[in-house]
Amino acid sequence: MAELQFPLVEPLPGGGQLELHAVLGDDLTPAVRARISYNYKGPRTRERDLDLLRRLLKKGHTSPFEHQVMTFYVDRVPMYVGEQIIRHRMASYTKRSFRWTRAELPEDLNEEFHIPPELLGVVEWEPKPGFSKEELLREVEEHIRRSVELYKRLNQAGLRLEAARGVLPAGTRTSFWWTINTRSAINFLNLRLKPDAQWETREVAKAMARLMLRVFPETTKAILEHYNLWRYLNGDDNDSR
Repeated sequence: MAELQFPLVEPLPGGGQLELHAVLGDDLTPAVRARISYNYKGPRTRERDLDLLRRLLKKGHTSPFEHQVMTFYVDRVPMYVGEQIIRHRMASYTKRSFRWTRAELPEDLNEEFHIPPELLGVVEWEPKPGFSKEELLREVEEHIRRSVELYKRLNQAGLRLEAARGVLPAGTRTSFWWTINTRSAINFLNLRLKPDAQWETREVAKAMARLMLRVFPETTKAILEHYNLWRYLNGDDNDSR
């Protein structure tokens, strides 16, 4: 891991990115910490550590995985995706405040306001007869602009920013720091990698798994194998190893 240069970055389809800025522990930390349970002080080998990692997962003894910790910067995800992530409460969060910062209209609206990826061609989709992708995209962009202009007008009239933000679109992008241990990450991946998860949140889970494979490769492989998650990493039901 010494050769890795932080932050490690995974772009998110449809906009935003997931950055890994710091880690605590190394690839075999759970196995090392688990040995205190039976006061083992004998010799260690990589093979024994890997075997112990797998046995910990098999027995459901996952508390040693709390000693591996990752700090991510979740950059410019839609508000509602941030809310889904924050539901995973066994983690620490520091989020952008729209009480102290203002929403602005960038030249590329998707930079600050999440436009449905289906309308941008990121996700394959065809509207029902009588509807046009181009017309729907134009309407969405107009709605965003009108919302931001009203937000600014309310604030100019003296209304508090935290009250004015109520008129902003639900897809307004936010950013936050996210510190999470591997035990909690297992829960997140188990719920959010699967096809029934929301598309945008699922993309965050895939990005997390890819970053974890770079810093904790053996631990992450063991997790993906034990919980049968490899097949979801590329967005389908096939084993993608």
